[in-house]
Amino acid sequence: MVDVQMWSMLCAVGVVVGVYLRMRPTRWMPLVARSAGMDAPPLPVTLMLELIAVAVRQGASIPRALQVIGVTSGTRLGRDMMCVASALNRGVEWNGAWTVVSPRGREAEEFELIRGALEPSWRHGVSPLLRIAAQVERIDRDERQRIEREAAGLSVRLLMPMGLCFLPAFILIGVVPSIAAFAGG
Repeated sequence: MVDVQMWSMLCAVGVVVGVYLRMRPTRWMPLVARSAGMDAPPLPVTLMLELIAVAVRQGASIPRALQVIGVTSGTRLGRDMMCVASALNRGVEWNGAWTVVSPRGREAEEFELIRGALEPSWRHGVSPLLRIAAQVERIDRDERQRIEREAAGLSVRLLMPMGLCFLPAFILIGVVPSIAAFAGG
């Protein structure tokens, strides 16, 4: 029998995931991929952190939040989170629980972001919500700056070929006839 607190936490997680999937319709693929036995496309780490915050806000412990979000996501990072939750529930100390799995590449970075956001809460008993919110804000700010840098570089990359195409045409159509008119007249 599912208790009321667990049910409300699952409903809150479901609402957040539903809103996210509604905003990005191509993200319904995790359910299809998981039913086919494949890894789901990765969810943004900010969404994972927000889901953990929702679970904690509903009263879940850190291991329970990691487990529920890990199961819900259906991704490789989610499976790693479930392994960490299982280790924490068995009494493994914090650092040992996070070394049970060894993600690679981008997943390793995201794994460390989640770990860093939750560690002070686990060690000192403070609420992880402020730290999670700060981490999400920092990730969003860094992503915006990266997008702005790439957009600035794109404008230069687009204008250079256009200039190289228009300059000869301008010279042939505008400058050469003007010089010929002055020289001939």
